[in-house]
Amino acid sequence: MTILVSNDDGIYARGLWALVRELVKISDVIVVAPDREQSAVGTSVTLHQPLRIRPAEPLVEGVKAYSVEGTPADSVIMALGVLSDGLKIDLVMSGINEGSNLGNDVLISGTVGAALQGYFHGLPSIAISVAAIKDVYLDAAAKLGALLARKVLDGELPRPIFL
Repeated sequence: MTILVSNDDGIYARGLWALVRELVKISDVIVVAPDREQSAVGTSVTLHQPLRIRPAEPLVEGVKAYSVEGTPADSVIMALGVLSDGLKIDLVMSGINEGSNLGNDVLISGTVGAALQGYFHGLPSIAISVAAIKDVYLDAAAKLGALLARKVLDGELPRPIFL
């Protein structure tokens, strides 16, 4: 089983790699994320510029990682269409975002936009955020992400699901 992980905070964001460190305990993981911070871009995609994709140095051993010169949605689209190397992606996870995505904010959240692309492709998808900007503790959110991922992969949650 393989989990695709993306975000809107960029390929080297702390939250992304905290999530990956927990997910590799339960599944294979591929990371495809924007090359830089892309908050508040929602579900936007790049239409009139080339998308550049580059291998990235993973911060967790054994994980393939790529950066995309584009939005979070672009990253997931490229991962599912080009970069998965024939792997069957079973779940898309986005985050961990530093700062909450609640209420109307979900409509402009790049974190949610990345997960939504997975859902649009018929895959269970989860976006994770923490309601903090200072003193952000990512461990609990990462463990929750892994717990939810395990439930999806084990068939304990309906498919497709968008959380």
